[in-house]
Amino acid sequence: MKKKEIKILVVIAVIAVVGIIAMQFFPKKSTDPNLTPTEKPKGEWVAIIHKNEVAQWFDSGVDGEYTVKGDYGEMVVEVKDGRWHVGSVECPNHTCEQMGWDDGSSFMPITCIPNNIMIGTSEWVENYLSNE
Repeated sequence: MKKKEIKILVVIAVIAVVGIIAMQFFPKKSTDPNLTPTEKPKGEWVAIIHKNEVAQWFDSGVDGEYTVKGDYGEMVVEVKDGRWHVGSVECPNHTCEQMGWDDGSSFMPITCIPNNIMIGTSEWVENYLSNE
């Protein structure tokens, strides 16, 4: 090999090593919406699932409202004091509104069958999605 070829190979090797080291210090954030967020929540991570995919993640420790579109219409999920419930929904029976507030200790997630939406903790979501 010529000196010029050796120098090019050394430069390529150095660039590759620097790239590998940079990836270790600056990991790429996952773009898969079904994976639980990596940031530490104030409460716990909760997901709104529509058609077996996470439509929205939220932190139960942060008060707020989240609107998602289901098969039948929109659903508004209200989060307050570490608990969540369906504040309003466009569907014929409104059973999900009647399920009341959840803090993650309920036996089953809040479910709206007409909209094909479920709301559950990250632990429940991971189990549910891995068993599809």
